[in-house]
Amino acid sequence: MNHWSTHQLTEFFAAVCAPQQEGSAIMVAVERATEVLETEIGAVLRDGRVEVAWGVGREVLEAALNGDERPAVLTIPGLGELHVTTARFGGNPGGALLVARETDPLEPEERQLLQAMAQTIGLALTNISLLTAERALREEREREAAERLALLDSLREARHDSLTGLPTRVLFLEMLADRLAGNTPTSVLFIDLDRFKAVNDSLGHRAGDELLGLVAGRIRGCLRPTDTAARIGGDEFAVLLSDCEAEHAVPVAQRLIDAIKVPFAVAGQEVFIGASIGIAAGPGGAPGEILGNADVAMYRAKTAGSGRVVLFEPQMHAEALARLTLNGDLQRALTLGEFRLQYQPLIDLGTGRTVGVEALVRWQNPDRGYVSPADFVPMAEETGLIGDLGRWVLNTAGRQAAVWRRTRPDLGLNINVSGRQLTDPAFAADVERMLGDTRMPPEAVTLELTESVLMTDPKIAIASLRDLQDLGVDVSIDDFGTGYSSLSYLQRLPVDELKIDRAFISRENPTTADLAVIRTIVELARTLRLRTVVEGIETEAQRNAMRLLGCDLGQGYHLCRPVHPEDLLASLGTGESVQRAA
Repeated sequence: MNHWSTHQLTEFFAAVCAPQQEGSAIMVAVERATEVLETEIGAVLRDGRVEVAWGVGREVLEAALNGDERPAVLTIPGLGELHVTTARFGGNPGGALLVARETDPLEPEERQLLQAMAQTIGLALTNISLLTAERALREEREREAAERLALLDSLREARHDSLTGLPTRVLFLEMLADRLAGNTPTSVLFIDLDRFKAVNDSLGHRAGDELLGLVAGRIRGCLRPTDTAARIGGDEFAVLLSDCEAEHAVPVAQRLIDAIKVPFAVAGQEVFIGASIGIAAGPGGAPGEILGNADVAMYRAKTAGSGRVVLFEPQMHAEALARLTLNGDLQRALTLGEFRLQYQPLIDLGTGRTVGVEALVRWQNPDRGYVSPADFVPMAEETGLIGDLGRWVLNTAGRQAAVWRRTRPDLGLNINVSGRQLTDPAFAADVERMLGDTRMPPEAVTLELTESVLMTDPKIAIASLRDLQDLGVDVSIDDFGTGYSSLSYLQRLPVDELKIDRAFISRENPTTADLAVIRTIVELARTLRLRTVVEGIETEAQRNAMRLLGCDLGQGYHLCRPVHPEDLLASLGTGESVQRAA
């Protein structure tokens, strides 16, 4: 390349990288390219359309291109016939830099310069995108920090919550102290909203605030004039029931749960949430202690599932301390590399051949030993660690499956996805990045979500699943039949597979009733053109029964136990030979 070309390219790079906005950078790039290469027209094309044009109107250029992004010549009214040269650049999305000259086509050295300019545009746009994302994240964190400080100030200074009009924690504790001083039976209900974060994340903070106000109104509507409701903070509320023993507070708690689970109209949307409630009673104990006991009971209710009521018992404090210790170990586990993946094959019940594997996360702690996923996954969900853990599972399983597919190119990969991952705006991008890094074909990857996660808020679930569907990956409803799917929503959910819960074949020899339920699910899946997978096949009788019912795939210890990655290919050979012999 000529010296003048190198010099011009250096100036071009500096000019294009200077703007902080994508549109400005593209405009500078097109202007400079047209000037340096002495062309009549310059343009940047992305997603099949002219984004910026120089020397001619965008509409005129698009009409002349007529969908062809790389023509040799163009005829432009007023300019005549022009020689066209294009150079592509990468990015998300990528595009092309186009120039058109009336005289001769570009010389080889000029073409090289044009290609270098295009690559510079790609680098500049990627850099701007990263800087914009970092700036937005920094601003969001600053906003959240400011909100937390403001909330702390208001809790210290105010006795009534400005959002709901309810007493704050400070005033609530004062009122509770007054009741306890009278030595009369008093119950405290600690209420935590379920799925509030998903609403806040999907509809925004303003909608979340509106929802909190509506919840406060429903709580007040369930109480007597002598009772008191308070907003403790965030999405947590408390209720003070005067002259009420703990056992008599349970119906009130259930009435609150029933009221809160009725859909709310927020920001033009029908929103579904729930509540978990813990109950503690006085006299006996300081106000803060009784409220803390109700909080401990609420946590027990929340871990048991949405919509539960739990009465405080003294041993719950020891359990809470154990959970706190477990949480600390869990926070360190990912950094220390204590998680491992095992893989359980999915078997074609008709041929006995392994068609895929499901990635199963395992935690081996040096002090605790093996920790069950039933213990640590819910805690990871609650603390938010599930995002980092799920990302690790996604990338680790993707890399491992890509290695196996070199010798088993038809092998699929199933990965479990939590509710918090599904509603994370970055989740689809995480999946797309894994597919790009591993070069796994999207159709080889199936993401498994439990039925309860999908039906908690079907509208949000459908929107999130559409993003995944656009990537080309499959989606499976795990534990199907244990939740509360409605057929109308099931028809609308963009899913590809139903995974029948093991509860339906828990008996060694399935009963007629068990088989009738499974047959119904299989027929439903066929009507909706979905694959069926049955979990928990532990006997040959179960395998034969599921095959005769028409289930497509099976999983279970009888077919193959979960194995370490280094043992998988050997186990596939053994398992398939056993299936064929059977």
